[in-house]
Amino acid sequence: MSNDLSGAADELARWAENLERKAQQYQDLQGRMAAVSVTANSADKRVSVTVDANGVTTGIYLAPSSRGMDPAVLSTELMACTRRAQAKLRTQVTDLIHNAVGADGAGQAIISQYAEKFPDPDPTDAPPSYTPPPAPSPTFDAAPSSPSGSVSGRPPAGTRKPNRDDIVVPDEPSEEDLYYQRKSWLE
Repeated sequence: MSNDLSGAADELARWAENLERKAQQYQDLQGRMAAVSVTANSADKRVSVTVDANGVTTGIYLAPSSRGMDPAVLSTELMACTRRAQAKLRTQVTDLIHNAVGADGAGQAIISQYAEKFPDPDPTDAPPSYTPPPAPSPTFDAAPSSPSGSVSGRPPAGTRKPNRDDIVVPDEPSEEDLYYQRKSWLE
């Protein structure tokens, strides 16, 4: 009977040591996973998206050449880069788990969650190619223009640039505005 008790105590001690070792391995894995960050670029390097270990976007880079791109094309490329970064993340997390804890049940469960959450991007979802907009055709206005090239304070026709250099000053407040500025709305 004492032989059975000492054997059970030894088994319990080995089991506790194994649990402590696994706990330490998962602590290390958690620290490594927290540091994971993955970036994916578009083919033309105009768009770049970075995701963290949870697949959340933490950074977006748009090259100056992306200015003027069709918003639909740009948003499609952003989403495609995000999905590629998340798929890369899944691969990195899978490698981390295999290296840290091997092929145990808990590690496989984490890998399955990442695989379900971040599948491979569909290759048929290729982003539409970007074609620059046609150059605006010159327009001639009979109205006299200012030295800046604009007609009556408006940008020249055919341009998309707002008048960023214009300074807008509010009209002088009326006597009624001044009266109500000094009054409370509770009166």
